[in-house]
Amino acid sequence: MKLVTTRLVLSLLALAVLGACAASEERRVAWLAREQATPAAFTVCHGSNCKIRTPVSLDGDEWLQVAAILGTPAPGAAEERARIGEAVGLIERLVADRAGTGGDVGGNLAASIQATQLDCIDETVNTMSYLKMFDAEGWLRWHRLDRPAHRGLMFDGRSPHNTAVLAELATGARYAIDSYFRANGVAADAVPIEPWLAGWDPRKANNGLDTAAVE
Repeated sequence: MKLVTTRLVLSLLALAVLGACAASEERRVAWLAREQATPAAFTVCHGSNCKIRTPVSLDGDEWLQVAAILGTPAPGAAEERARIGEAVGLIERLVADRAGTGGDVGGNLAASIQATQLDCIDETVNTMSYLKMFDAEGWLRWHRLDRPAHRGLMFDGRSPHNTAVLAELATGARYAIDSYFRANGVAADAVPIEPWLAGWDPRKANNGLDTAAVE
């Protein structure tokens, strides 16, 4: 009985440590994304851990391309998430030459020149900037911007990973808006937060989570 109690206490302590570490990382990433962003003036993080911040802007015609995706109200939350993912990919393409990130590969770990690449922190901060711009335009009709999410520590068997998050207004359900696993300019994935936290990765077979969770 004493052994069982000890194991339970250790398990609870481990969960508390994991929770505290995740919350700390979420706060850190949110702080990196603290800057105000407008189409006329925002920054693109790259080089891993937001090491490089390149100022960029979108002109009126370019922002109209984004408006063509999001300006018309979506008929429902799932469709809005899909359009948001598409708009994130479009902005990545529009700023790629200016930021030098056109060669960003999905997952980026295989790239030899990291200055041109985006890790998950870069992707999260950039996506949060884009979501703030969408929100300022009134284009988030079914969602609100939520705190970023973090999963995994090296000692819990999962690689650390971060993502921007939207919460559905009607249900409160949270969705990862994750552009890390795709190459520059590809639409970001919208994934329910539970399978994302459990390790969702489109490059691997995650007990069915890799396809079923994505909208």
